[in-house]
Amino acid sequence: MLHPWAIAIGVAALAGPLLVHLLTRPRPTRLPLSTIRFVKEVVEQRRARNRLRDWLVLLLRMAAVALLAAAIARPLVGDRSQVTLNGPEGRTLRVVLLDVSQSMAAEKGGVRTFERARAVAARQFDGFGTQMNLILAGATPQTVFDRLSSNAAALRDALAKAGPLPERLNVQPALNKAAELLAVHSTAPAQIETALRRELVIVSDFQRSNWTAADFSVLPVDTAIQLESVAPEDAPANLALLRVGPREQIEQGREFRLEVDVGNYSSSQRKVDVELALGESIYHLTGVCPPGVKTTVGAEAMLREPGWQVGEARLLAVDDALAADDHRAVAVEVRRPPTYLLVTRQRSGAQPNSSYFLQRALAPFTPREGRPSETVVRGDPASLETEAFAAADLIVIDHPGKLPESTLRMLASLMLRGRGVLYVAAEPTDATNLSLLADAAGASLQMPVEFLPPQGGQNRRNLFIADFSRREPPWTAFGDEATAAISPLRFSGGLPSRRLEGALIDDVRATFDDDSACLVVTSVGAGRLAVLNADLGASNLPASPAFVPLLGDLVANMLGQDRTREAVPCGEPTANFLPVTAGAAEDLQIEPPASAASNASLLGEFKTDEIGVLWQVPAAAPPGVYRIHNGDHRVFALATAIPAEESDLTPLAASVLTERMLGGRIIRFHAAAQDDLEPSDELWTWFALGCVVCLVGEAFVLRLFRS
Repeated sequence: MLHPWAIAIGVAALAGPLLVHLLTRPRPTRLPLSTIRFVKEVVEQRRARNRLRDWLVLLLRMAAVALLAAAIARPLVGDRSQVTLNGPEGRTLRVVLLDVSQSMAAEKGGVRTFERARAVAARQFDGFGTQMNLILAGATPQTVFDRLSSNAAALRDALAKAGPLPERLNVQPALNKAAELLAVHSTAPAQIETALRRELVIVSDFQRSNWTAADFSVLPVDTAIQLESVAPEDAPANLALLRVGPREQIEQGREFRLEVDVGNYSSSQRKVDVELALGESIYHLTGVCPPGVKTTVGAEAMLREPGWQVGEARLLAVDDALAADDHRAVAVEVRRPPTYLLVTRQRSGAQPNSSYFLQRALAPFTPREGRPSETVVRGDPASLETEAFAAADLIVIDHPGKLPESTLRMLASLMLRGRGVLYVAAEPTDATNLSLLADAAGASLQMPVEFLPPQGGQNRRNLFIADFSRREPPWTAFGDEATAAISPLRFSGGLPSRRLEGALIDDVRATFDDDSACLVVTSVGAGRLAVLNADLGASNLPASPAFVPLLGDLVANMLGQDRTREAVPCGEPTANFLPVTAGAAEDLQIEPPASAASNASLLGEFKTDEIGVLWQVPAAAPPGVYRIHNGDHRVFALATAIPAEESDLTPLAASVLTERMLGGRIIRFHAAAQDDLEPSDELWTWFALGCVVCLVGEAFVLRLFRS
């Protein structure tokens, strides 16, 4: 009720017609007649008729009074709002949080979700005596003012200029910002501070993928929270490109599998046709996507030119709710066959040794015309330069002796940034190197075992593999023949080991019969470290037919850690180390996506450290491709794309949101799809009309009874 006092007055006024009825009852009249038998009959007939008239008139009068009171009270039909239209001057604090993520651009029935949101948000700036602000919530929340303000005109102007961005909704920072604005610390007495009314109005489609982890506990405990959902009553059907890229590292002149992930967020099966332009080639990928799941479609491809290739994938002949996710940019690096850096003190000569076997296994094929092969670069650890480490796709260490601290820090830094290191532990010094390498990598390297120097007199000979993870590389290369291939192998040398508490035992891929680790593969940041615990020169593994496929599968698994870069989500920060061949930072130029060409803040900046040039961008540009050039040569490329979670338009259930009543906070949910306005204020007109009908009915009754 807008005016609940009218109900109390109406109840009191109901006594009026009743008093009038009681005070105007007719009194008996004596008739001077000799006989009254016939008169009594007439009187009784008139008395019954008048009693019916009187009750009808009484009921109509009381109904008229009640309806008039209800009309003056002006009842509202619908969900009760938490927002006060006209609060006490300066005592109402209101923050409007408007979702501007990509999902708000979805259309249904020709109407964009964001346009409904704009209309709902605009109504929140109508109150008088209210301090307000507007938060545009995307990947990073943006406020119109630094603090609350009564300048509603400026807020409406900012709202009129706002629109959906190709970003995800990062809910928690937006709620944290709202909490900062509402947590006003006044110098006035405490009773005045507590008299403030705090209101948070959230206008969003409450997309399930964004709002599941929302935490309202950061808001002041007395905040009244109004959730205004502008999502359609039924989630719109949508198809989306979620990922575009190769399955494995792309090598020049070799076939690779090109894949596209398509999300079908609808209730029916859909056939999809994807056109992918990459470099100078165009590929068509087709498939059938079941409802409600992600499907991968792919095709075999080959790129003959090395370097960075850019392109775009598009969904053809598709009609869905969100057109922005029907295309997706892609940037891939076509590499020449990998280069391996073999760090060893052993010399390459006619006499076979451990490093000789490794070199032959890493590059088993000779180059063929039009198809270069792998390259192995040998280097002495005491004289290697930084460029040699940075240029290698994989670093292999065998019999290195005591490694310098600078080299260990270099190895740790490279692994953290995606490089792979294969360490063949054969000598007591290797235990020290591995321990110092773990210290250099810090918490990012959690070895499952600790390698120890052999104790005096300990004989590590004729060891065999007692247990191995047949479902993990490199043993997957042998399939069902793994046991038969491994049984004849005998190992010597290497280091004893002991397992560490709390470590991931699955990282131990094979174990010797003396319970020491044979092969360990563990993650280090974005890269990997593999430790093969044996002296290959004293073992029969190099002479076995299992050696080349075993090492090849292990190396392929480690190279896969840095095979391709996923597209960066728009609006979010990114940092990438450029290839060592990129050149000096002062020689580089950035070509941003076309949509960001006029915004210098989206270009980012270069920083140089001991490894190379780091390129940092505080917020990635709208969908497209960054290109970095050194003169006319493209040295790096990076795609930006809409976050995949924005394509699923399914809203979170209202019950989940309203159950977040934490610490006395009251949350009310209102769905704009059910009615386009605030709770209806039209019922009073029907009450007023009913009052008039009752008055007319009274006149009709009196006329009917000829009173």
